[in-house]
Amino acid sequence: MKNLLLYLALLCLSGLAQSETKDKPIRIATGEYIPFCSSSSKHKGFASHVVSEAFARQGYKVEYNFLPWKRAILQAKNNDYDATSWWVYTDERAEDFLFSDKLLETATYFFYLKTQTPNFNWAEFDDLTGYRIGITRGYHYSDEFQAYRKAGKASFEVVNEDEQNFKRLLYKRIDLFPVNVVVGLELLRTRFAPHVMPQVAFHPNPVTSKSGFLMFPKKGGRSEELQANFNAGLKSIREDGSYEKMLNNLLTGFYSQ
Repeated sequence: MKNLLLYLALLCLSGLAQSETKDKPIRIATGEYIPFCSSSSKHKGFASHVVSEAFARQGYKVEYNFLPWKRAILQAKNNDYDATSWWVYTDERAEDFLFSDKLLETATYFFYLKTQTPNFNWAEFDDLTGYRIGITRGYHYSDEFQAYRKAGKASFEVVNEDEQNFKRLLYKRIDLFPVNVVVGLELLRTRFAPHVMPQVAFHPNPVTSKSGFLMFPKKGGRSEELQANFNAGLKSIREDGSYEKMLNNLLTGFYSQ
């Protein structure tokens, strides 16, 4: 009888501990990358909406803190946050973080000004020799892109925000700007005058196509638990069609309205 009472007491305490864990909001460090994640977007953007809904299916609440990207990943690495969203896999990041199942898939293209480079075409990186290319600080475009940058065959200029790069493109201070196509079109549509978008084009050959993930710090005491619960919630929203609806909303501009 005593053993049964002890077992029931431990079971009750375990349940209370799990309840307290789930009652404690998951704190996620992220950055501004409209419409995927933004403090001004509906549901904090598409990626944030997916993350929140996946965790909600498992009984968790989520809080976001929007920071400069480098600060977000550094503070998450130091376990100041439970997770950080969203990032491309690299071996370097894998040393410090656990990765979720794939959160999203994105493609990056070169945007250019029609009047400045009307005949722009490229198939391989050596075709970019001599161009001035604007890039955004903190982004990892691809290993091949980074290798080409180090080769010094083109001029690379770094700024802090994607919007700055579009302004530099319009001012003809750079020739090309690689950016996620959804993000690029969204910025042109929402941050610039209506006459600007028709002046800009993007080349159909992608610079890179990559998967994005939620990352959990290896120093975090509950990172493995959160990783498993997020993956289960993500699987759930994919299977019942909720993810597809969110993706359609992303493509129709819902998250920026």
